[in-house]
Amino acid sequence: MKLTKNKLAGAFALSTAVVWTLCSALVAIWPDFAYKVTKWWLHGMNIDSLGEFSLSWDNYLTGGLTLVISLWVIGYVLGWSLELFSKSSK
Repeated sequence: MKLTKNKLAGAFALSTAVVWTLCSALVAIWPDFAYKVTKWWLHGMNIDSLGEFSLSWDNYLTGGLTLVISLWVIGYVLGWSLELFSKSSK
């Protein structure tokens, strides 16, 4: 299989959708643990002023859609960059 811009972008988008869904499920099922993990990832920063998680179908869909689109674009640009640099090294 040859790696192309579209294949790489699709892989980024699909991976992002899966991780986004798992993360959203984690927040919905165990919000306190998800809050703690968020705090760990932000180096212990006090995030209390951000408020509580407010997971809704609207937040899940719009947040997920914008994230998947963003990562698709990043995957495409990465694929384009790989093609560009592999041509110049031959």
